[in-house]
Amino acid sequence: MNSKKIVATTIACGFGMVTLLNSPCCFSKEGTVTAESKGKTQSEALLDRINVPDELYKQGLNYAQYGLFDEAIEMYKKALAKNPSYPDVYNKLGVAYTQKGMHDNAIDAFQKAIEQKPKDVEAYYNLGSAYFDKGVFDNAITAFNKTIQINPEYRSAYSLLGIAYTKVGKYDDAIQILKKRIELDPSLAIAHSNLGIVYSMKDMDKEALTEYNKALEIDPGHESALYNIALLYDKTGNIDEAIRYYNKTVEMNVSNADAQYRLGKDYMKKKQYDDAINAFQTAVMSDPNNVETYNDLGIAYKAKGLEKEAEGYFSIYKKKSKKGK
Repeated sequence: MNSKKIVATTIACGFGMVTLLNSPCCFSKEGTVTAESKGKTQSEALLDRINVPDELYKQGLNYAQYGLFDEAIEMYKKALAKNPSYPDVYNKLGVAYTQKGMHDNAIDAFQKAIEQKPKDVEAYYNLGSAYFDKGVFDNAITAFNKTIQINPEYRSAYSLLGIAYTKVGKYDDAIQILKKRIELDPSLAIAHSNLGIVYSMKDMDKEALTEYNKALEIDPGHESALYNIALLYDKTGNIDEAIRYYNKTVEMNVSNADAQYRLGKDYMKKKQYDDAINAFQTAVMSDPNNVETYNDLGIAYKAKGLEKEAEGYFSIYKKKSKKGK
């Protein structure tokens, strides 16, 4: 009878029926070290079985998910204190630093991730992005080139690499990289628009217009392409077409201060002073720090014969100009 009871109790315990009292079940497997044999409490033994650095890392990820980057950084640092050989944590630590604008800290974290995991494509891309945001474009170019060397289909690396090349004046390299980006995604409007910008920088206006129009074929409301087409028409002196495309731009985004300002300038050329004033005033509301807009408003009001309003804006222009010096 006793042997049967013991067997039955052991089976029940295997299914988690812990309501039985005084049962001799849940034996340790042979060779397993129990908490009791080491003189530890059950909670201490549980901690031994938990991967503490991994749990701290997961807590950091949860904080970062909700934008709590200070808390995320603290958890990542605690994880690294427990386990310094954890490249994924260094990578996420760098991302959190980037979100806070702490680019030097981010760069250091990404470099440590790469030291521990030399082919970590995400770490190289993030390192390039941190250098890009800091304005160190030569280093960004190196990191992005390494990214696409590891993964030739890492699409966003091509985009930033192309822009980085333009920042250092390497327009031909930028064109080749952005063309490659388009090969990977022919229907990506922003890639065509970016390529158009580089063509514009090289004064290849015909090629630029072609790319801008391709962007608009894909996305008729692409703000950057509309704005840059307006700039091209302005450059060639086609004021009517420039105005048309500036208006299309601000239809997409009324707060585009640059488009509103240039629209105002073109309306002034056509002596459409009311339209110019409306455009300049919208530009001022969107970007109060563009001092020249106040002067242009003064000129527009003066052209309408409204001397008092003109003097008011000229006065603001003078005050802001002095502050800027």
